[in-house]
Amino acid sequence: MKRKSLKTRIILTIVLIVTLTSTLFGAALLLLKQRLEEVTFGHMVADQLQVLLTQPDPQALLANPMFKDWHFYSGQNVASLPAAVRELGKGSHHSVRMGKGYYHVEVGWWQQQPVYLLYDVSEWEEQEHALLEALVYGVCIILIAAIFMGARASRAILSPVRELTARVSGIQPGQRKVRLGSDFEGTEIDQIANAVDVYLERLDEFVEREQSFTAAASHELRTPLAVMMGAVDVLDANPQTAPSSRALKRIQRACAEMLAFIEATLFLSREEASAINQGSPANIQSIVETLIEDNKSKLKEYDIALKTTYLSTVVINQPQSVIQITLGNILRNAIEHNDGGEINITLSDRKLVIADTGEGIPEENLPYIFDRSYTTKAGGTGMGLNLVKRICDRFGWKLEVLSSSGQGTSVTLVFPEMSEVSCPRVETSSS
Repeated sequence: MKRKSLKTRIILTIVLIVTLTSTLFGAALLLLKQRLEEVTFGHMVADQLQVLLTQPDPQALLANPMFKDWHFYSGQNVASLPAAVRELGKGSHHSVRMGKGYYHVEVGWWQQQPVYLLYDVSEWEEQEHALLEALVYGVCIILIAAIFMGARASRAILSPVRELTARVSGIQPGQRKVRLGSDFEGTEIDQIANAVDVYLERLDEFVEREQSFTAAASHELRTPLAVMMGAVDVLDANPQTAPSSRALKRIQRACAEMLAFIEATLFLSREEASAINQGSPANIQSIVETLIEDNKSKLKEYDIALKTTYLSTVVINQPQSVIQITLGNILRNAIEHNDGGEINITLSDRKLVIADTGEGIPEENLPYIFDRSYTTKAGGTGMGLNLVKRICDRFGWKLEVLSSSGQGTSVTLVFPEMSEVSCPRVETSSS
């Protein structure tokens, strides 16, 4: 259930308090008026009845114009009264409806028979109804005023909250040592601002540690790789047998890939749009062929038949290193989950599709395949597809994964910014 906003709750609280208070006040006023009328008219009519009962001719006394609102019934006259009045018990009865008017009725006993003295209180009842109507209108007016006052009060109450929200939203990722508590000291949200400051302080410390680590890791990893590449270059300068030359080339390529991986991961670890070594435009077909060459031993180990179809030559002006990391992870996943099956790689227009006939992914697991912790391999870390997703999000590539358990997986990459050169259909197969 969706919770109401703080502004709505403030307005509703004020409206509820004001409405309840005014309603109770109006009800108390009406009750007090009615009780006063009952007591006043009760004593007055009861006393008048006692006076009438001492008179030899009560009707003659009431014939006086001064008693025009009084009506006395005894003996045979009682039969002319409505049944509802005749059934009243002895004593005072206020606001009894008879015909179109209201009467205060005093029931007594005289000469072993009931007598009734009625006093016309219709005018008083009309005033009471007018008062009740005025109270209803008054409550409605107060309700409208309460809504208006609640809205004004909520704006005043929530003003510091809005200011704090604006300040927090305005903090840029690169800003450090920003503190807000001193600006809200003494206000209702002082504790919230101080709590945000504590979080910002911990975040600054975390970012500083991460930046120190990435800088150190970059330096400490690149240095030994540079030494290895230098040693390989020295060996490559001397005459080598064909197998040794191929091995040296693979070592050189692996070192270059490691340097590219370090550069790409450091790039992804920075939130700001820092530059990455662009190099020359990346040829997707060339990268695919290189990855196939690097994974030949795995393809043979898993007894996989590979088919490639290139319907166009695709050149993209984005870093070759991140493209190689992305496609490499997708291809390795296709190999490692496809024992004795097939892999089809198709490049056309702006789209690269890598489809396998492997074990597939259960439908209930598809939403989690890009999570860092998701893996189906023993000892796996789940970093591969997570890294692929982060790269695609960073560069605006469209990534789509279709899979069904036991029927294989198809991964589609669409590159939005690139130049294309169409070429004749080329198909190659290997097993």
